Amino acid sequence: MRIAYIVLVHQYPDQLVRLVHKLKTENTSFFIHIDRKAAPSIYHAIVNEIGNLPDVYLLKRHNCYWGELGHVNATIEGIKALLNSKTVFDYTVLLTGQCYPLKANSAIEMFLNAQQGFSLMEHFPLPSSWRWRIEKWHIRFFSKKFMVPKRQSDLSIKRRFPSGLEPFGGSAYWCLSRECIEYIDKFLHHNHNFINFFHFSFAPDEMFFQTILLNSPLKHTIINDNYWHIKWLPAAANPIVLGVADFETMTTSSKLFARKFDATQDPEILDKLDRAQ
Repeated sequence: MRIAYIVLVHQYPDQLVRLVHKLKTENTSFFIHIDRKAAPSIYHAIVNEIGNLPDVYLLKRHNCYWGELGHVNATIEGIKALLNSKTVFDYTVLLTGQCYPLKANSAIEMFLNAQQGFSLMEHFPLPSSWRWRIEKWHIRFFSKKFMVPKRQSDLSIKRRFPSGLEPFGGSAYWCLSRECIEYIDKFLHHNHNFINFFHFSFAPDEMFFQTILLNSPLKHTIINDNYWHIKWLPAAANPIVLGVADFETMTTSSKLFARKFDATQDPEILDKLDRAQ
């Protein structure tokens, strides 16, 4: 079982380095995207620590603004680099630098091997409460963001979703089979307008890949669970930072990974997770 990790990072280089060393085995490879907006010190710290490790690739960098297409572009960059590198892999896992495994590498490999080619991705038909994400124009002008139309009642310039596709949503983090990764790459090669549409959406990383795969012949191979432990407050824009107080919940769950962690807020939790494995 060979796993390729695509990792998106914009801060905390020490956590990224720890994550890579934690997951690194002879069966893993890493495709790391460092936000183009990140401070030069972050970029150089990562390059100096892991840039020369075997099976670690640093990707072409994109600006990743919250709620915009940059995270999708960074992920696509990882998919292209993975396929172009001729790396042998069975599954691809999308992580951030603030994720961490809840299981040992051997347990992760064993679990994925048992899936027999099925992928792990949370998904659901896009509910009406999410429609504003795709029906309105979300535009950035320098440092300011605008939404058009601003009023929910004004639907005269509502955007139309790409023809023939049903929109889906779900978590931005997933574990996909090689077959799914290759399908995404081919789909995007033949459907440039799909990317253009999502350029003006809100939080496309929570819809983009679900929509491609749940409208594909591979939809029956998608298990509706990404096996991530993520803790949210109602209507919150970002997940809760996990700490020692969450340790028992995480270690007794069936989940493979968790996010998000911040070693500057709780420096003990990652050590405790390591000892539990």
